[in-house]
Amino acid sequence: MVSRRLSVVIPAFNNADALMVTLASLTRQTMPADQFEVVVADDGSAVPLGAIVDRFADRIAVSCVRSEHNLGRAAIRNFGAAQAQSDLLLFLDSDSVAHPGLLEQHAAFHDSRAARPGVLLGRRYEIDWVAADALRRDEPVTPAMVDNYRAADSRDYHITLPQHSLDFKHVPWVVGFSHNVSIDRATFQAVSGFDEAMVRWGLEDVELCYRIFHHHQEDPDLFEYDPAAITYHLPHYRPTGLVFATMDNINYVTRKHPRYDFEALHAAGPLGEVMSRARQYRESIRACRQAGLGRPERLPAELRSTLSTGRVLVAGFGAAELPLGEGSHTFDHDAPPSATNWHLLGLMMHFFKTGQFETLVNIDMWRFFTPADLSAFITKGLTKADEIQLVATRTAISSESMLPLPFVSDVDYVVSILDSHFKVQSTAHEDVTIVSIR
Repeated sequence: MVSRRLSVVIPAFNNADALMVTLASLTRQTMPADQFEVVVADDGSAVPLGAIVDRFADRIAVSCVRSEHNLGRAAIRNFGAAQAQSDLLLFLDSDSVAHPGLLEQHAAFHDSRAARPGVLLGRRYEIDWVAADALRRDEPVTPAMVDNYRAADSRDYHITLPQHSLDFKHVPWVVGFSHNVSIDRATFQAVSGFDEAMVRWGLEDVELCYRIFHHHQEDPDLFEYDPAAITYHLPHYRPTGLVFATMDNINYVTRKHPRYDFEALHAAGPLGEVMSRARQYRESIRACRQAGLGRPERLPAELRSTLSTGRVLVAGFGAAELPLGEGSHTFDHDAPPSATNWHLLGLMMHFFKTGQFETLVNIDMWRFFTPADLSAFITKGLTKADEIQLVATRTAISSESMLPLPFVSDVDYVVSILDSHFKVQSTAHEDVTIVSIR
């Protein structure tokens, strides 16, 4: 068997014209042709793609494996990867045309890691007609064809900013797109590849990168984004339904991973803001714990007694150990995840039914919400519970001392801004202040 540095895996479905342009680009690589292979995985195309692939077999080591039935984006990538021979897998979309230096960029990244696992996210220019015309004529793309007005990868505007480049190290999976990404085979196999339950469009790649990141204990050096590892995304028709299908997959992955970091995907905003929010959630949980906040034992005895008989949702460290009424749920980050305990903050509430709880109790974690997130938490929470109780443990911690995290130290101010919108009552107890909202 020939040893090759890299295997390119290309899923394809009914897009022969785009596939030909992509395969042609792989014949012009600076990496010698005997150092890589290409596996095209035909996902049940109406007209089999094998004949198209065979046109390039005299220039590169390329093969086509076909599923007679459409498997979906996740399963077909796994199918192609299973046929690949190299220890390094590069996933390209069939309409992601490779810059001549693309394969060398990916191989060099992994070579530099001395057998350590790694994931390289490459850049993809979103080109328009002029660059597409050049590529279809086998001509190079000029700088004018990919200027800032028409072609930049959306990640260029977000993760390369100083504040977001640090966020990227902590939550790189948010921008883990598989149209141009390389992964060492050992890692890909260790996490069992793409989740084949995801058959519709979108997020199967983000979910894979999420599992990879956590499999390697959130190593901040595991992922890298390389703007020099370039592909060009050919223009194509985008059915509106694909965007709506993404919501199905968001619901699936957030059920599969009921954690605070996936709550960020439900927040509106550009990629950089989503990454910042995911990182902020993680650091807020740590700060809340380190400050000795969020502890249910600080609750007054009468409230704990009410919780033991009520149908409640309680967020706090140790909440899962409380005696709670039947049908209750907890967000306890100190207890293992379970069917009734999720590692959320409370910003993602759509899995609960309207009116499912009598009371929603959040112990101090709410104090780390941004003003917009606190508003969203209250709005969503009051559709799931009759009453929200925001618990604030007495502390001398100031908002300024928690920077750069947001933190509510002045509870009276929160009461004042809510009072004109809801029925609000603030009650001081020995250790805590409880703000009840109806």
